[in-house]
Amino acid sequence: MSLSRALSILPDDEHTERVLRDVLVLFGHHQKEWMSEGEVQARTGRTRVDIHAVLPVLSTCYVLDFDSDKQSYRYSGDVVLGFEIDTFMRRAEHHQNHMRANLARFRERQNY
Repeated sequence: MSLSRALSILPDDEHTERVLRDVLVLFGHHQKEWMSEGEVQARTGRTRVDIHAVLPVLSTCYVLDFDSDKQSYRYSGDVVLGFEIDTFMRRAEHHQNHMRANLARFRERQNY
């Protein structure tokens, strides 16, 4: 499946996961809309380096379509890919909530 392949290529760190999540949310809300790297950067608020690291991988793994003439990307809305994205989003949200809870418990113990 394409998103799992992209995840195996991208660095396995929290920052990349957040960038990927922002990009997938953006394209999920704007299905079939062509966007350049600059537009994705402006809409997500991420750096050009972050966006450039993620978009080509998503295109290579067929998560996003890429038009070389327009230098633009889009999400077509495949059902199986949508399921894979939903699974990733739930996992990422669960991980983020777990980290917040751990931080809150640490602060309580340390009286911050």
